[in-house]
Amino acid sequence: MKQPPRVIYKDSAKPHSWCRWSTFRVMRRNNSTNIRFVGDTGSGKSFSALFFCEEAARMMGKKFTEDSFYFSIKDVLDKISNDEPPPGTIFFIDEQQIEASADSHQSKRARAYAALLSTVRSKRYIIVTTLPFSDMELKKVRRFFHLEVETHGANLSTNTVRATPRYMEYSRAKKDKVYRKRLIVVFKDKETGIMKARKLSFWDIPKPSQTLIDVYERLKAEFQRKLYRKLSKELAEDDIDEDAVPKAAADQAVLQTLTPYQQEIYMYFSQGVKSQKDIDEKINTSGKFKSTPAKVSSNVKWMRKKGVVIIR
Repeated sequence: MKQPPRVIYKDSAKPHSWCRWSTFRVMRRNNSTNIRFVGDTGSGKSFSALFFCEEAARMMGKKFTEDSFYFSIKDVLDKISNDEPPPGTIFFIDEQQIEASADSHQSKRARAYAALLSTVRSKRYIIVTTLPFSDMELKKVRRFFHLEVETHGANLSTNTVRATPRYMEYSRAKKDKVYRKRLIVVFKDKETGIMKARKLSFWDIPKPSQTLIDVYERLKAEFQRKLYRKLSKELAEDDIDEDAVPKAAADQAVLQTLTPYQQEIYMYFSQGVKSQKDIDEKINTSGKFKSTPAKVSSNVKWMRKKGVVIIR
């Protein structure tokens, strides 16, 4: 088992030691730091994560700006592969668990996310993300996070959020065993001059700057509008009128471009099968192909692009 994380001060302790620990890993230990902020809706996790990013950037002599905001793992991968940001770059990914709704896409995203977190060490980046519950992310992704900060709500009299940060150490010997460790702060006592050590159980996190809050609110509103339009479109495509009989039409040239699986779908639509779910069941019953509702849905979209007209 590893030693608990620690920060050592030559004199008195300074605030926000978890930020110092994270930046020290990156700038002096040639490592990355992956951090997740978790908490109920309205508990202050996003603002706390923003303050962390802003303060960590300041400690490294940098400035955290809207260029570091992301709502998609793909955008982070594109940024790293195209621009190769310098060590110490902070990536803030907000509410990453709602990036996409399709299970197949979530699986691809999880694989990409796990690959990013497991290989980014040499890049020496700080990746900060937020989500309501840690188990909303797949285990193969969760295990690559070093620090989890759980937020418990704001104290309006001090404008701070009470949080419990813990270093996450996953056991290699015991399956699913996680050791949650507090940060040890070593400092010199002002009165005695003797070095002391104490464990940090809580962290009262201030609000980020108002400028950063305004930028965050604007970008998140834009992301939500796009997300709602996307989800509405997906629901409209899947919304089926049970009394309607679907009709499929395509000329012979278009039919020849369809795969055998798509031709099977076309046949059932032409026979008046009402829903994609029913088509999936009939294809599996026939035994010609291995089918799933998601596979039917994605192929119907490709069929439409090829020129097949499906009217309900």
